[in-house]
Amino acid sequence: MKVVFVHPSHPNQFTEIAYRLSKQAGFTCSCLVLEAFSTQIRAAHPPIGFYGYREDPAPESGAYFLQPMEKGARCGKAVVEALAHLKAAGAVDVVVGHAVFGTTLFVRQLLGIPVVSYVELPGFHSLYSRPEFPAHYWQSMTHVTLQSLVYFSVLSSDLCIVPSQHARSLFPAQLQDRVRVQMEGFHPIQPAADRVLLRRELGLPEDGPLIGFAARTLEAVRGFDVFVKAAQIIHRALPEARFVAIGDEKTLYGNETIHLNGKSFRQYIWETAGMNGEPFSFKPFMTYDLFLRHLQAIDVILFPIFEGAANWGLFEAMAAGVPILASNRCFVPEAITDGIDGLLFDPQDITGFAAAAKRVVTEAGFARRLGENARHTIATRFSVENAVAGYASIIQEAVARFSSEPPATSASHAYPPAGRSVTTRQAPAAAS
Repeated sequence: MKVVFVHPSHPNQFTEIAYRLSKQAGFTCSCLVLEAFSTQIRAAHPPIGFYGYREDPAPESGAYFLQPMEKGARCGKAVVEALAHLKAAGAVDVVVGHAVFGTTLFVRQLLGIPVVSYVELPGFHSLYSRPEFPAHYWQSMTHVTLQSLVYFSVLSSDLCIVPSQHARSLFPAQLQDRVRVQMEGFHPIQPAADRVLLRRELGLPEDGPLIGFAARTLEAVRGFDVFVKAAQIIHRALPEARFVAIGDEKTLYGNETIHLNGKSFRQYIWETAGMNGEPFSFKPFMTYDLFLRHLQAIDVILFPIFEGAANWGLFEAMAAGVPILASNRCFVPEAITDGIDGLLFDPQDITGFAAAAKRVVTEAGFARRLGENARHTIATRFSVENAVAGYASIIQEAVARFSSEPPATSASHAYPPAGRSVTTRQAPAAAS
């Protein structure tokens, strides 16, 4: 079975799944990504085949709320034309693609091959996670437009993969029978041999407990303000405590900035909380390997998440054995059992987060138990091996569903032209 994983970026959540799955009998995997990554991919000499696609430049309408559909359709067109070339060459039997970008929009109907869509969240649900920053109606229109793209992509797929039951619950009842839950896999990370030396190398405070926050961005949906306010309480009780926040100073998933008169959320929280910079270190969003090294240097980490289908930083912190204090919302209770491999709180419970952080950094045995249990959870429930087995099962189920319910209208559609951008790299493993 020749499986093509489609995503605009490289690397992405499919990359290791594709590498590992290609080693199993009965599977040959390749990846289709934006051609812009071709140089990077060639230099890496990946163990499977890679192909590139290139979107045609096209003016957008300028209507903000239409952008998800316009971008999705443009991506979908480029993808289906590249896949038409691969189908003609006998190089694809089934497609797995990230539907939010539009990669699976046209594939099943126009090419008549099985499709598995991947979706993190079926809409901009984070816009509504912080009522103190209400969404504007035009943002709600954008939310509905993205849902339209996702829902139709899933309707035009055989199955859909989501990373959590929480994500599945956000789909309409009519689509939930197509949705399967499978989180990506993670590798256990060994503790640093010399934490003081590691902190010195990373430019972090070497003495005292180090309490962390990590996200792609320092925004409201991530609970950055909860972290800052909890840090104030902790620092009053433990003046030797130090804090590090990893993430870029911008908003990607929320809408608080339209209420802040041009300030970033970090700037707004910093000013309203009356903070000075002495006990804090800030680090921008960083490469994966560097992020893992920072996790090894942290004593306890806070994830006061308000909305999300998954947070890869949280799973990676579990894999590193870092004691985790997280919210009891969205997907988090699916991953962490309160009191066993982490501690859960209402994300607005600032005093609860602060008290728990003080306990973790002052009770070494308790901290060690939380961290060891978290690493065990990764090894037993969220390993790469489990993820690969889950993807294999879902792909096989999708192919079986396709065989019993082939697309009724595919014969009436014109076959898309073979795309020109399928030359990124073809490794022997992808040869048909």
